[in-house]
Amino acid sequence: MNYLEGIEVIQKYTSGSSVEPVLKFIMTVPHNEEAFANALDEVGGINRYPDTFVGLLSFISFILGQKSKMSQLYETALDRYETLNQVTAKRRPTEEESKIKRTLTDFILKIEKVFEIQDLTDESLVKELNRFVSEANLYGVTDNEIKNLKVSSKTVALVEPHLDKQRENYYQYKKLGAVMTRLIRIADYILAEAKMGAG
Repeated sequence: MNYLEGIEVIQKYTSGSSVEPVLKFIMTVPHNEEAFANALDEVGGINRYPDTFVGLLSFISFILGQKSKMSQLYETALDRYETLNQVTAKRRPTEEESKIKRTLTDFILKIEKVFEIQDLTDESLVKELNRFVSEANLYGVTDNEIKNLKVSSKTVALVEPHLDKQRENYYQYKKLGAVMTRLIRIADYILAEAKMGAG
């Protein structure tokens, strides 16, 4: 894992430019999914979030991983919705078909709302990381030194509200993910029935 390259990517970020390159790098930062999931359930008191630079990146990487999983479910749900639309385009939908279409729409919109919050939060976090990297004067540091680099208390205070938001997003993904998985299964079942009916 080359953190020095990542720091360069973070340094290149300027307000108004795309956060994508930075997020792409953060996604590659290794994280222990189980450990973070457990830690989030127990977070409280002081030292709530990692206070090292790499720990912070690792936490954000974990959240981005959750978003990526949710994106896959979201795409699948959109696909099922489209298929249901095609199936019912030339005939009146059954009660079950209408109901699942309505429910899928509701949850697709709920997920979009969480994605919006996450996008704004990601942007704020990238800005703070950029500020920290610029102020920390990391020229000439080694990869090893970066691994032990503590984040300034000022940065911790600035990123904490955004990390709280990410934590809320994580719980939303968890909740919505379970519902979405179930809805997709129901949609598949209804589509299979419609196919049999048409056949």
